[in-house]
Amino acid sequence: MDIFEKKTEDFTDWYLKQSEFHDEAIRFFVSLISSFQKVESVRGRVKDKNECISKFKRKYMPIIDTKETNYEIKTYITDLIGIRAICLYSNDVNQIRRDLKKYFHEVDITDKSGQLEKTEDKFGYKSLHLQLVLKNRLNDVPDYKRFRKLQFELQIRTIIQDAWSILDHKIKYKKSIPQNLKRRINRLSALFEIADDEFFNIQKEISQEEIRIHDRIKKGGRIEKTKNIDVFRFLFVVLKYFPEYNFIEYKVDGFVDEILSLKQNFTEGELNDALEKHLSFADKIEQKIKQRLNPYTKIRYCLFKLDSVRFESLLTIHQTKIINSMS
Repeated sequence: MDIFEKKTEDFTDWYLKQSEFHDEAIRFFVSLISSFQKVESVRGRVKDKNECISKFKRKYMPIIDTKETNYEIKTYITDLIGIRAICLYSNDVNQIRRDLKKYFHEVDITDKSGQLEKTEDKFGYKSLHLQLVLKNRLNDVPDYKRFRKLQFELQIRTIIQDAWSILDHKIKYKKSIPQNLKRRINRLSALFEIADDEFFNIQKEISQEEIRIHDRIKKGGRIEKTKNIDVFRFLFVVLKYFPEYNFIEYKVDGFVDEILSLKQNFTEGELNDALEKHLSFADKIEQKIKQRLNPYTKIRYCLFKLDSVRFESLLTIHQTKIINSMS
């Protein structure tokens, strides 16, 4: 048996003995990283034994002195435990990295996104790879002492980057292929990169619109009577009347869409008129039925009073009967 065969046998024995411990470590790291605010999902894996041996033979064996016998394969496999954290937007990657520093030391960093962005004509696999090890004193983290000397690789990607990585790995041939196929793969990769950037930019602009709403309210901005409503203009008006209410994004989006399906060119001025003139009527209904109404229901009553024909479908039959009983 030559030296490499003996080292391979030693590694195999160690790998099998540590199998349960490594599975527990993955569950520990996945649970800890999942708690970070910007992390959408986390998954982990233990690198296949044969892949580890193959990687060592290909990458590290050539640089080890042929007479060297005092080495262990396991010390060269720094990605034996691999964790992948997925986030929504590209700017979330840096926030996750900042959060990691509370719990981990960075042993090594590979920024594949940064490497690609330095090129003019290349697109492809983007990700931030970190070699991490737990810090020594983490008394608020149960069981940390069991895993504090264990180094692992963490990949942080956006959902779009992860999707491209998965698809990219499924393409059987990428390098020695006809130029027209290579060009199509590059074009597809570029589209994924554009999509990733656009998701971030759209989210950024939405946040800016939300800030403008609050600035308009804070500065006592006037109602722009002729402007058609969208979710942002809707919020500007209704927050004047319901300043303490938490209007959840998807509910607002659906409600505004419902209004616009009944009157496509409904304006900021019309919405304000409905609330200004008829909110007291909605308050009277609340008193009559002795039941607290949420702002959405009050707005429905106000819109019905503004135009009972156009906005009749905003109310249930029961709500319509309540209005009729007050006539």
